[in-house]
Amino acid sequence: DKAADCLAHLDQAACLLLSAEACGGARGVIDVVVDYLKTRKQFERYIGSYQALKHPTVDALLAMEEARSHLYFAASVIGQGEEGEIAVRMAKAQSSDALAFASDRAIQFHGGFGFTYDCDAQLYRRRGLWCEYQHGDALYHRRKLADLLL
Repeated sequence: DKAADCLAHLDQAACLLLSAEACGGARGVIDVVVDYLKTRKQFERYIGSYQALKHPTVDALLAMEEARSHLYFAASVIGQGEEGEIAVRMAKAQSSDALAFASDRAIQFHGGFGFTYDCDAQLYRRRGLWCEYQHGDALYHRRKLADLLL
């Protein structure tokens, strides 16, 4: 029983660290996207001036900020029983989704995989996939949350 509790705590700590890495990655890839939108011109205008690119960028930023809020709360309550477990699972699910969405938008904005190999967008996506599947993906954690909350 004590060993199971120890393993559960280690799993929560690992999920929290992966959430922090995913939040940092989401922030990094958003910075790459914003820099690209500010410097790339098409039809004599910066592409960042087009609403079709502004809105998904803001959506990625909002997802990252939401994930960061979950992360901060989870860090403050980790190890406090069921509340800590719920918070960590929410942080892991949200941060995985935030990095996946932000890196996917970065690849799309950079013209697909052809140009992405010349910038870091594809590296963020690859790292995001790694973070997502370590210690359970977002769907896994949401299912565990449903079991805890119902």
